[in-house]
Amino acid sequence: MFFVILFSIAIILLLIRIATWIIGLGYALAVVIDILVLGGFAIYYAHNEWFINIASGKAVYFWDVLLFAFIGFIYGIIVVLGTNKFPRVAGVFHYVIAWMTTGLIYLIINYEIFDGFGSLLNNEQINIVIHIIIISILALFIFSTRIRIFKQRDDF
Repeated sequence: MFFVILFSIAIILLLIRIATWIIGLGYALAVVIDILVLGGFAIYYAHNEWFINIASGKAVYFWDVLLFAFIGFIYGIIVVLGTNKFPRVAGVFHYVIAWMTTGLIYLIINYEIFDGFGSLLNNEQINIVIHIIIISILALFIFSTRIRIFKQRDDF
């Protein structure tokens, strides 16, 4: 029993160490995660809706990569100009991105553990509302970290 508790504490300390290392990566990781999420959403939609109509075979993947690079370039311009020139609009933008990223991670974890949204209440509609509230609260923490990271970058 003592070994199990000691092992659990070691795992928790290891996870805390990994989380602080990831947060230490800061700006680069925040931008990479955003580009992966936004580019992934764009490619998921465009691959089946547009690119199979304009290309065939493996050429479809060329358009996927081209769209991903375009999304990364446009996102970089928006973040740099928006954070410097329009800080209030950038704040809303950062919260939306934090909410989307948190929601995606929350969704993946719930589908892996519960095969859908976990049942918190008996009423399905209120259950979804509670999940959205949980995602919004978690997104506030991610948002405050993002704002801190991007403000540190501007201080240099």
